[in-house]
Amino acid sequence: MYSPKQLKIARTVVLAVWIFAAASFFFPLYYTDFGGVGRTLFGLLIAVHLIEFPIFMNTYRETEGSLLSHFPKHMAYGVVYHAEVKQKLNQP
Repeated sequence: MYSPKQLKIARTVVLAVWIFAAASFFFPLYYTDFGGVGRTLFGLLIAVHLIEFPIFMNTYRETEGSLLSHFPKHMAYGVVYHAEVKQKLNQP
């Protein structure tokens, strides 16, 4: 079980990585070596989250809401969002 503080820190880190990866498509990062790393990271994040979603789909089906409502949250936060959902399911 993760504390709310740990989950908030994890969400912040993941969001910062997404912002860096998305910013690497624009000037001035686009023309730097960091831009290449960021664009690669962006593609990897998309690919990994698309692979993870069907794997975690059963957990999302057990909770309230449709899969369509879980999909964007999972694409943004991945395993961090899955950990939050799983933690809510295990609460008495």
